[in-house]
Amino acid sequence: MGFLKKNLTFTIIVVICLLAFAAGAFLAFAESNKIDNAKQKITSAESQLNNMRFADPAPSQENVAASQENVQQLVTELKKIREDLERGARMTTSTDGIGVMASVQQYISEYRRKAAAHSDENDVESPIGVPSDFGFGFEQYVDDASPLEDEAKIKLLDKQRQILSYLLDRLYDADPESIVSVKREVLEQEVDAKDGKGFSISPAVSARVPGAIDTLAFSLSFTGYTDSLRDFLNDLSKFDLPIVVRSIEVQRPTGQKVSSKSSTGANSLDAIFGAFGGDTSAKPEVAKETKKLVISENTSTFTVVLEFIEIVLPADSAEDNI
Repeated sequence: MGFLKKNLTFTIIVVICLLAFAAGAFLAFAESNKIDNAKQKITSAESQLNNMRFADPAPSQENVAASQENVQQLVTELKKIREDLERGARMTTSTDGIGVMASVQQYISEYRRKAAAHSDENDVESPIGVPSDFGFGFEQYVDDASPLEDEAKIKLLDKQRQILSYLLDRLYDADPESIVSVKREVLEQEVDAKDGKGFSISPAVSARVPGAIDTLAFSLSFTGYTDSLRDFLNDLSKFDLPIVVRSIEVQRPTGQKVSSKSSTGANSLDAIFGAFGGDTSAKPEVAKETKKLVISENTSTFTVVLEFIEIVLPADSAEDNI
């Protein structure tokens, strides 16, 4: 103690130096740890960079530009597909219950008249046979023309009438011998499909996706030769309306059946067009498939199930998913 008292100044300086040394050593150790961590990060970044350099495709400027161009092409093709599927949205439908019901009655009368006055491609009279009191899908309204009150159901009924008019025009152009049945999904009232008055498509083959794609399904059954079926499908493949053939069933006179499904049941746009890229050459694929059917030159009964496609997904949401 005496030494410390006699050399107080020296002692204080020594203590200060020791404290400074300890503080410096601590700071040096901390910085050393930081340097080690930084080195590890640099090593990891270099490893990732090397992996990316040797990746296939490598993220070079050329590949990034090609990727951006590809995305833009996909957006453009998506717009084209959407435009095709939205053709039906341009149909003008009415909410006038009386007017729509009158249109349905006129539709029934018109296609009965056209069937009776039908001529083939050579202008030879060849009436198309139809059952008595046939309603062409609207049997519920043959004897009861009471107008609907729900505007949404009225518009739906009017849309189905317009779609069936298009389908029957294509079918009449194909020169069938007779029409056995025309069925639609009866959505405006409660109808049991088992009683033969209604029709529903199997969800396994439907393209319907809640919140994205709405569909209206129809079934046409007619008799004729293979050429009638082929001509009908070829007309539909022009895609004047977004209508997709879902299945084809052939009933031969002997009672044997030949079935052909035009879709595998996938609820995606790829399944509808055959290729996501929107290749228009994929659209007539249905007609090509039907040519593979080997059917003797006897009158057969053909049942074709079709779907009318409508896009309800907002355009911005669809593009954001790319």
